[in-house]
Amino acid sequence: MNSHPQKKRIVVLIAATGCLAAMTNALSAESVAAVDEQRVQFDPIFLADHSVDVGRFERPNAVLPGTYAVDLVVNNQPIARREVRFVADASNQRAHPCLTLSLLQAAGVDTHQLGLPATDAQDAQTQAEECIDLTRHIADAAVHYDAGEQQLTLSIPQAALRHTARGEVDPSLWSDGIRASLLRYDANVYRTTGGNSNDTTGYVGLVMGSNVGGWRLRHRASVNYREQISTHFDAIETYAQHDLTTWKSTLTLGDSYTNGSVFDSFQVRGVQLASDDRMYPNSLRGYAPVVRGVARTNAKVEVRQNGYAIYQTTVAPGAFTINDLNPTGYGGDLEVVITEADGSKQTYSMPYASVPQLLRAGRDRYSLVLGQYRSYHLSGNPPTVGQLVYQRGISNLLTGYTGAIGTDGYGAALVGAALNTNWGAFALDVTGARTSLPQGTSHTGESWRLSYAKILPQTDTSLTLAAYRYSTSGYYSLSDAMQARTGDETSIWNDDYRMRDRAQININQRIADYGSLYLMGSTTRYWTRSDRDTQYQLGYSGGTRWGSYTVSLQRTRDSYGEQNNQLYVSVSIPLGGGRSDRHPLFSSLNTSLTQDTHGGTSLQTNASGTTGVNNAWSYGMNVGYSSHNDNAVSLGGNGSYNGGKGSVNASASTSGNSSQFSLGASGSMLIHSEGITFGQAMDADSAIGLIKADGAAGAAVTNAAGVVLDQHGYAVVPYLTPYQANRLELDPQGVSDDVELESTSQDVVPRAGAVVKATFATQRGAPVILQVRKADGQVAPMGADVLDAQQRQVGVVGQGGMAFVRGVPDQGTLTVRWASAADAQCLFPYQRTSGNTGNAMACVNTPESTP
Repeated sequence: MNSHPQKKRIVVLIAATGCLAAMTNALSAESVAAVDEQRVQFDPIFLADHSVDVGRFERPNAVLPGTYAVDLVVNNQPIARREVRFVADASNQRAHPCLTLSLLQAAGVDTHQLGLPATDAQDAQTQAEECIDLTRHIADAAVHYDAGEQQLTLSIPQAALRHTARGEVDPSLWSDGIRASLLRYDANVYRTTGGNSNDTTGYVGLVMGSNVGGWRLRHRASVNYREQISTHFDAIETYAQHDLTTWKSTLTLGDSYTNGSVFDSFQVRGVQLASDDRMYPNSLRGYAPVVRGVARTNAKVEVRQNGYAIYQTTVAPGAFTINDLNPTGYGGDLEVVITEADGSKQTYSMPYASVPQLLRAGRDRYSLVLGQYRSYHLSGNPPTVGQLVYQRGISNLLTGYTGAIGTDGYGAALVGAALNTNWGAFALDVTGARTSLPQGTSHTGESWRLSYAKILPQTDTSLTLAAYRYSTSGYYSLSDAMQARTGDETSIWNDDYRMRDRAQININQRIADYGSLYLMGSTTRYWTRSDRDTQYQLGYSGGTRWGSYTVSLQRTRDSYGEQNNQLYVSVSIPLGGGRSDRHPLFSSLNTSLTQDTHGGTSLQTNASGTTGVNNAWSYGMNVGYSSHNDNAVSLGGNGSYNGGKGSVNASASTSGNSSQFSLGASGSMLIHSEGITFGQAMDADSAIGLIKADGAAGAAVTNAAGVVLDQHGYAVVPYLTPYQANRLELDPQGVSDDVELESTSQDVVPRAGAVVKATFATQRGAPVILQVRKADGQVAPMGADVLDAQQRQVGVVGQGGMAFVRGVPDQGTLTVRWASAADAQCLFPYQRTSGNTGNAMACVNTPESTP
């Protein structure tokens, strides 16, 4: 720690020298131009060598010519971080930012007012690189650069700016990214032994793809394994996608799911052309549900939709929440299967529906689909299906929408409206359908749907979704009609389960600072059965200074009359006494009690904790009692690691004569032109970042937990927001002393699915401390610049002729320049010795500067 006190002192002195310029950087929003004209004077009498040209610092923000990464700010609003070229002015005393046409477009300037039309592609390219005098083209405009903050501020009258929504990023900045291939994997193996049988199941979810130009190719599949039964492979989606920027739409070719915002979502093999709301800023944008449940043991949770397994994980005993489903559309109920360690199962379904489809006035949304209808349960040749949906924001009050869908033997049309009122948001639509069945019969019917949503800030009440649908006996949805016309006659799904009516609700009521009361449920009735499918959950969660608690009551009843009620009570207590300096082995203790209709009782106690950098390691132990398994006592444990290259988890438990073991892993692999980089599980449908910084292994990505640069200087940032500015930041802590990052942050604006590369420039080479003397024995002037062979500034001379330089070879020749005169510079050879010090010979005048 005390091996380099001299180095620290010199660094401080050099920083103090730099403050000569920073002292003049005060800036007010009202007088940007005036500040840049201010001059200050420094008296060199306090410097040991009066030959230093302090006139360089008379103007604020003295900048050497070159290219710098700066924060672009327009009218006090941050825009993005950009590379800006600084060029010397006529007097050669300072450099000013070169405002190019592309930079002004990124700043939101209406460049048509500049009077610079391009006549051809070559002229356009030339003009794009030319420096534009903004103050000459736009009256009252001002430009200011703050060298200390590396911030370029433009003050521009509102009339000279394009009319853009808050947060909008110019489409010209949207990046297609680089050519790359990717692979994401999610794997889970679950093994149970004892009882009447042993069983092993496995699941692997895969997302593969390649990006070429503006095209994104994606393939999503799953592999399901069941011991002594079979291994089944499901190809869920395979498609190619491309943006249509002018229409703010996406073209999709191949096997994909339709958007279920108006009609129910279905899978199609063909072409889709649809609006993409992500291309609009957040201020202009108008649902995968959260799956909740309770596990008695270390259990496997599987989520299925339309017959496909779309998610599988292992959860610890107690209440669990799954909020990271990868949605396949906005419609289609989810089936949740909880498999306990003793082999018992809980199964329930969750409605997967959309909220009312309100749009802003003047906004359009459309979807055009044409291709072959696909279904897991479909047999025979797939029929051709077409769908058209259009929505229009007519006014601030009213949104209208309509749609039509048709295939062989089936046709449906829909018309509806959504209202935004003081009493809440309503959506009402009616669908008329005509179905011809192979038996020669025809059916005509209607389906009415009413949706409602409302938030009451006065009472902290959130009614996120309330909906009711009623269908006449002759109404068939598309999936009903396809099953009735072409379904597998041997499948149980061939039964007529056409819905008669359904009601669903989701309410959350906050009770002061004590907690929240919530109610969620649905009830469905079918034309062929008299009983209803009913399920609801009523619960309350709150917290006190000693911990938190949850109480919930869940009821499920199927159309066969089978009913189950479940009471769940949970108390969680943090350990460690609330002191931040204490790191106990376990950080929380949770005890839960579950009791169902059949008298079954489960009692579980779990202790959990975390450790490691960024709490990458987490672990837990649990002990429990269950009357479901001959009053057996269970003992189990679980652990996981979430690092920059993926995550792994494992669990094990034993109870009576049965035991359980599971192992899971997730992560990704990115293949690019310079190699292969491993990372955390990525979202291939949003956007991905690839960071490169030569020699900066160990640097952490501050806005991606657990992600650090690998030994080659690369890292994958798994989640970026498409069509918006994403800031990528590096923390140099952990980087070798021989490497310095020239900048620590960059902004990227990726398109959906793009892999964008951010390259951070580095200076490699050990820092060296030198004492520089002139030929006459006098020390070099304080404040003089130290330049390398390419005339790049690598250091500044401090007190006593001491210079701290970086990014230079172990030996060579450097230049010291203290003024602009020809004789105000000299050359000195140097050689690095032990540690970070070096020997420097006398600094002699260059031949060109010799009188």
